[in-house]
Amino acid sequence: MREASKIEKLKKECLKLFELRNDFEKYENESIRIAERIDNLKLAHTIDPSQLRFFLIQPVKGKKLSDISRKQFYDSIKDYFKIKKTDYYFQLSELRNFPNNYQLGHGVLLTFASLPKPVKTFAKNLSNGKIIDNKSGRQKILEMIVNKMVIPADTNIGHWLKIPTSAISYTIRMNNAFRFAEESLDILRIATPTARVHLPQYAIAINPNEKKAFFTAISIEFHKYFYHSRKQKLIDRLNNLCVKPSSKLEERIKNALHFYRIGDNHSPNYQKLFFYVAAIENMILGGNDRGVLRWKFSEKGAILLADNRKKRLDLAEELKKLYDERSNIAHGGKSDYNFVMTTSARRYVYYVIMRILNLIDTCGLQRVSPKNRKKKTGKSLDEYADNIIYSG
Repeated sequence: MREASKIEKLKKECLKLFELRNDFEKYENESIRIAERIDNLKLAHTIDPSQLRFFLIQPVKGKKLSDISRKQFYDSIKDYFKIKKTDYYFQLSELRNFPNNYQLGHGVLLTFASLPKPVKTFAKNLSNGKIIDNKSGRQKILEMIVNKMVIPADTNIGHWLKIPTSAISYTIRMNNAFRFAEESLDILRIATPTARVHLPQYAIAINPNEKKAFFTAISIEFHKYFYHSRKQKLIDRLNNLCVKPSSKLEERIKNALHFYRIGDNHSPNYQKLFFYVAAIENMILGGNDRGVLRWKFSEKGAILLADNRKKRLDLAEELKKLYDERSNIAHGGKSDYNFVMTTSARRYVYYVIMRILNLIDTCGLQRVSPKNRKKKTGKSLDEYADNIIYSG
């Protein structure tokens, strides 16, 4: 089935929701079912399932479902499923002396003078710390975001990278813009390896048909980390491990923390799973596991993460899937971001660290594999796992 036909099919299913608008439970359940079909129809590159579900809850702004006429509902659904274009502009202050309209990857480099007038006006206001939005609630959020950013005071410095994107969902267009911009800058990074080029966390966007510029940002988080005395014992333990690891196994945990940090803070979403799985690998796989990495990864991981046979068998199958996805990313296979698998992998990093720390402190484990295969000391993770496997 062609993509246009798939989109039309999904749109017709959404139009049928109108008949359920007075029974919200049925309406919501059907909305969820429709959103879940996006992956099966291979439309996730243009429609964000979460964003579609959010839209369907209130397809006409300012109106309850029960107050929407059939025409209003149909018009809103039809408009949603149109493929829309948005242009994103990133100010790259490090760049100098490129020709105007210079082709770079997915976009072109422009001088400030050649930007569309709405973008120039918005950029000038932004450089002066002003951001204007028609909705007061959104205005306050945007002001908070802008306060966390470094924004050049001179709009003329460097060049502006224009990235055009097209998709049905706004979130897809935005995420693609930032991804395409990073990929475009990778060209300059490898062409001149001594130079460092950074992509801003924000862009000024414009929908060409509307001629109205707006602010968009990605990866801006507002987490707060509060001190809790109940965490002090663990922090003290990790302090010693990070500053002066006392064994090969503690060095493995320290390396795993590095992978964990990369996955959390420096990786695109679709690669996060790779770094989380790599963190677990680093802690539990040794030289004796070469050639059977997938099997040993799932076996040892299940032993550490579960305490009974059924849970371990279930976990072993899940860990095999995580390892397969990690290999797919590492070996160049196409891999889309899977929120559930990625979240599970991240959680397992934490639990494996906690479990190994406990085994180091209670059982005296020092290494992943025995230093001498013929001489058993009981101080390796492999020996611990073998004792459980062969205990009957």
